[in-house]
Amino acid sequence: MTTAIVLGGGGSLGAFSVGVARWLLVDKGIHPDIVTGTSTGAIAAVLVASGEVGLLSDLYSNVTTRDVLHASFIGDLNVILHGYTSSVDPLKNLIDTYLTEQRRQRIVNRGVKLQIAATNMQTGRVEYADETEPLDRLRKFVLASSCQPALMPTIQIDGHDYLDGGVRQMLPLQRALDLGATKIYASATSAAEADRAPITRRFLNSPGTDVFNYTLRRAVLLLTDQITDDTIALAVERGVDITAFRPAATLAGDPLEFDPATMAAMIDEGYLRAKQILP
Repeated sequence: MTTAIVLGGGGSLGAFSVGVARWLLVDKGIHPDIVTGTSTGAIAAVLVASGEVGLLSDLYSNVTTRDVLHASFIGDLNVILHGYTSSVDPLKNLIDTYLTEQRRQRIVNRGVKLQIAATNMQTGRVEYADETEPLDRLRKFVLASSCQPALMPTIQIDGHDYLDGGVRQMLPLQRALDLGATKIYASATSAAEADRAPITRRFLNSPGTDVFNYTLRRAVLLLTDQITDDTIALAVERGVDITAFRPAATLAGDPLEFDPATMAAMIDEGYLRAKQILP
C-alpha cells in the first residue's frame, strides 16, 4: 500500500490540518510515502514530510499576522502600480527559516515524496516541485504556493510568474494518485456544505462591518469550498480509498489573520475531528 497525506489551503485555517496531521502521524503512527501540499498546506507539507509534526504545531501556535503579511500605508499604491497589497518578505523569511538544506535532505533520506503545488500564471497550469529540487527552487515553490492573488506579488521561477497553488487546486489529490497512492488521507479546512455557517442580513448591516471585503472573501471561500467538495466527490466516485478530514462546522478564524490563540484552538479542533473520523 502506498500512503499519501494531502494538505489543502486556507491561510491561518490551515491550523486545523496541523491537528489532523498530529493525530495521523503521532497517535495513529502513519508514515506517509507521499505528502502533497498547496497554499498554506505547502509549508505544512514540508514539516509533515520531514516527520516534525511537533515543530509544525509550535509554528502554527506562535506565528502572527506580522510574521506572514506586511501591509502598510502604501498598500493602495502597490495595488495601482504592481497589483498587490502586501510585501512577501515576512513570509519568505519564515519559509527560509523552516525549509533548510538539512530539512530537505532529511525528507530525501526518509524516502518521502514531497509535492508542492503552485499555479503558473502564464500557462494557467498547476506545476509541482519535489524534495529533489535545489533548495532555492523548492523554497520559491513553497513561497509561490503560499502567495494569495492580489494580496501578494507573483514569484518568478525560471522566467515564469507563479502564485497560490490553490488558485487551480485547493486539494492536490490528483498528484498523489499520479504518484501511485492507494490510500489517501486528505485534510481540507472547509466544512461540508450542510455544516457551513450562513451569513445573516443583520450581520452585514451591523456597524463596523466592511461589507465589500467580507463579501469578496466570502465569495472566494464559497468557490474554493465547492472545488474541494467536487474534488473529494470525484475521488470517491472513482473508487479511491480516501479518508477526508473536514471541520464539523465553519472554522471561526479569518484566513488572513494569524492569531496564535485562535490557531492553537483550531489545531485542537483538527486533532479531535481526526480522532472522531479515524478512531
